[in-house]
Amino acid sequence: MMTTMLRRRALTVTIALLAVGFTVPAFTEPASAQERERVNVGSITSAQTCVYYRNYSGGRLEYGEEYYARVWGAAAAARYYAAHTTWRSWVVKDCQNNFQNLRSAIEGALASSGRLTSGRGGYTLDVTISDIAETGPARNTPVNDPNGYRTSWGTASATVSFVLKDAAGRNVDGGVVTKVVEMSRTIDTADFTMRVSEPGASVYDLMQRDVAQMLARKVAFGIEPLRVSAVKDDLIELNYGGALLPVGSIIDVRRSQGVGVLRYRVISATDRDATAAVDGDNDTSVIDIGNLATFIEDDSDAASARRFRRKRLP
Repeated sequence: MMTTMLRRRALTVTIALLAVGFTVPAFTEPASAQERERVNVGSITSAQTCVYYRNYSGGRLEYGEEYYARVWGAAAAARYYAAHTTWRSWVVKDCQNNFQNLRSAIEGALASSGRLTSGRGGYTLDVTISDIAETGPARNTPVNDPNGYRTSWGTASATVSFVLKDAAGRNVDGGVVTKVVEMSRTIDTADFTMRVSEPGASVYDLMQRDVAQMLARKVAFGIEPLRVSAVKDDLIELNYGGALLPVGSIIDVRRSQGVGVLRYRVISATDRDATAAVDGDNDTSVIDIGNLATFIEDDSDAASARRFRRKRLP
């Protein structure tokens, strides 16, 4: 009897150890070991900046055709002069591809999301970006009123179209957006004048950075949507970190009941999640875990949308 009980206890301990042995790796697997979605940055089509040059080459005889005509006659002089005098010109086209670093910028932005990585075998992202269009530069304007001021700015914009394909080559997402960056700004008052401007070369760098971040958000949120992962009073937690949701970003969150969205603003972020506070005195009881959210680009028209519903006066 005692021997049977000992065997049963030994068998129980063995089964428990085997269970622990199989379950421990599931808890100790590091987060970095989880497989990320692969996104291959495919074709990137951009405009070129071209300069044309006209080059000349050739030679001429020491004496003019008239000199040889006096010696040999007009017909012989013309034949000789044409055979020994050469002069030609040609046009050279020197072109430079704009946004040369866009590919590496997009790959870096995708990797910073924490959910995606670059490489073949998954999704493919094709991008077309137009050349930069500019408004007039910011200009200083005198101000005579001691309480008045004037401000002006100059912007650069580029139109970006993208297509996201799955491993089978099917189009699963895409769009056409316009990205705007500020190149210069002036502020004029009666007491002082200030002007800030970016050099021309840096405008392409600024545009590449903003376009890369925007595309990384479009791709990441298309594969794994932006959602509310926690709710506490007027605060929510989102399932992406500061690389794609920088502090100050505007987020529209869909209601669980009713119509419309509530607007939030990111107030803090880590590398894995972000915290946002409701914008305005709105009822947050209609926001629940799992609700879908939309990132609002700071240069889009939606960034200036109203925060409160309009109330009709009696």
